[in-house]
Amino acid sequence: MSEFADEVVDGPPSLPLSPRDELGEFIAVQDGRLGEVYRLWHERPDARWIADQQNVASVGYIYGWKRAWEAALDGAVPNGPTALRQTIGSLNSLLKKGRGTLSLAAIDLLKTNRALIIAAADEVDVEEAAEASAAAESIEKRELAAIHTAGIYAFSYGWYLESPIDPEGGNTLIKVGKAEDVASRLDQHRQGARAHIPEPLVTIRVYETGSRDLDRTERDFHRLLGTAGHSNPRREESLRRTRNEVGREWFLTNADFLDAIAGVLELRTVYSDENG
Repeated sequence: MSEFADEVVDGPPSLPLSPRDELGEFIAVQDGRLGEVYRLWHERPDARWIADQQNVASVGYIYGWKRAWEAALDGAVPNGPTALRQTIGSLNSLLKKGRGTLSLAAIDLLKTNRALIIAAADEVDVEEAAEASAAAESIEKRELAAIHTAGIYAFSYGWYLESPIDPEGGNTLIKVGKAEDVASRLDQHRQGARAHIPEPLVTIRVYETGSRDLDRTERDFHRLLGTAGHSNPRREESLRRTRNEVGREWFLTNADFLDAIAGVLELRTVYSDENG
């Protein structure tokens, strides 16, 4: 007789997860804001509470990530060209991370739902898209113009964000700097770029330093980026720490990693470009 003959199994065997449930569990374990917001929302669906847990001043980004997981799980189509574009980006990232991990059924569900969002984006009128883009840029400038505070800022340009330098790692070139008055410093960057940059800069994050020493905070931020291997690969070694050096404050990194560093340094996020 088998040694397992008298073994008693409690309850019926567990059923396999549905593709939707599998995808939901996959979203829940993601690093970065998508996974964090998803977990917190299912713990307590209160945007202000979630933002406080993440030390973020505004709550708009939460609804952006909520749109992303609703699109991924149920094919819910967001309203407006900007939300559609941002959601497609989130689903593309999720699909890339899911390959080799999710089942074929879950991948197919994600692809099917992404196709619905892409189809909706393709139907957007060109003029409507241009108007939405201009409106979003105007809102961004208005929000940033009010941030007359000391802090760490991060920005890049559209071509780096749309075509990452390191697509596999999700990293691209992002400038991380400091300012006693972030709004004024970003405006200086915009003014200086007009003559030689073919598109406006995109502000990714602003972190308020509060009572922390600004110079030391920037050094800590840069040190942690460098230690993680996120230094700018295009810096010229022969010019490092000389007056002619360029790209010293540029790093090959991503927004989630910036948020992780800000969390370690206990900095409050006062501006975010996340799906707001």
